[in-house]
Amino acid sequence: MVFRYAIRPVIPDAQRWAGLLCGRADDRALRLSRLRGRSLARSMTGELLCRELLAKLRPGENPCLLEDASGRPILPRSSLFVSISHSGSFVAAAAADVPVGIDLQESRGVSDSVLRRCYSPEEQRWVKAGNARERAIRLWTMKEAYGKLKGIGIFRGDLFCAEFEGDTLLTRYDGLDFLFPEAPEGFLFTACLASQKEDG
Repeated sequence: MVFRYAIRPVIPDAQRWAGLLCGRADDRALRLSRLRGRSLARSMTGELLCRELLAKLRPGENPCLLEDASGRPILPRSSLFVSISHSGSFVAAAAADVPVGIDLQESRGVSDSVLRRCYSPEEQRWVKAGNARERAIRLWTMKEAYGKLKGIGIFRGDLFCAEFEGDTLLTRYDGLDFLFPEAPEGFLFTACLASQKEDG
């Protein structure tokens, strides 16, 4: 399986890089062209990170990121999949040869009302049995990464619910694998990937 990711601080001169979208009339370019300030900086950082990853994986290609109906970045006519996430002053991007969704979150507290609304009873028990802040955010990144891979919102009825063996969080779910790559201090990062394709 091919999987590459990068996490970087938001670029400070995003307006200069917005020129990469000049002449494009697709939905993604139009949406990005309307952004200003921090939103533009985050989005252009994500765009640049994807381009860097794709240049390493497919040298010589000139990728054009578009969006599908759910707003996910896609690469038409490519065998690669991409995902972008941002939190605080950092942006993450990933590229893989299988469907991928990622989420980067700054570590912070999760309120009891959010736990009750978004976490299953089993997830709530697991969160409260350890480092509650880290465990709550770990599960949140899994839910977000799963939703991005599937192209669904995090609050839909088919929200991802983690599975456990005792106190151990399982990292395989419904034909998907969860990875927890290194992230900047104070952040948690999760990638959700379709399980390795079978040969033959």
